[in-house]
Amino acid sequence: MKDLKGYLRPEEVKKVIEHGRLFRDRLIMRILWATGCRLNELLLLTVEDIAWKDKTLIMWTLKRRQPMQRRVQIDTKTIAQLQGYLKKNHITKGKIFHLTDRRVEQIVYEAGRAAGIPKVGNKRIHPHHFRHSHSVAWIRHPKNRTMEGLRKLQVRLGHASIASTGHYLQFATEESAPAVEETFGEW
Repeated sequence: MKDLKGYLRPEEVKKVIEHGRLFRDRLIMRILWATGCRLNELLLLTVEDIAWKDKTLIMWTLKRRQPMQRRVQIDTKTIAQLQGYLKKNHITKGKIFHLTDRRVEQIVYEAGRAAGIPKVGNKRIHPHHFRHSHSVAWIRHPKNRTMEGLRKLQVRLGHASIASTGHYLQFATEESAPAVEETFGEW
């Protein structure tokens, strides 16, 4: 991650999502946030890729020489919203979202601007910011600041190398502030 300020805090993510104009738009942003998927992975998602009982989505990782699939666990609220969206729009098979990547970029920018967050770090708000935000939030969770937590994030993101995922470890420093104070601030 080149821009070290290029992520949103969870409360900012929530604010941007809430400013989505349509339920579809809010759902798209919620899935980007909840899974950490890339935009093209989201747009390839089909009804057949949803494992309802396991609350997982099967996503294609295209940024490899050989595209591969991975399973990404999602939360109960997101799966319920996805189910409601499909039911309301009578979508029973095939692609879930019939949008271009450019349109989703516009949706995210419009929601960000409406939320008062037109820029993230030094760039205009973009769908990929949800991926970075997902990763930073994951690594900041106390249970995930282990090698196992990093490995789980690697699988969630579809990274070929743990080194790519390891860049997010630098964002766990905020949570180490009490340890820094205890260790170095005593005298």
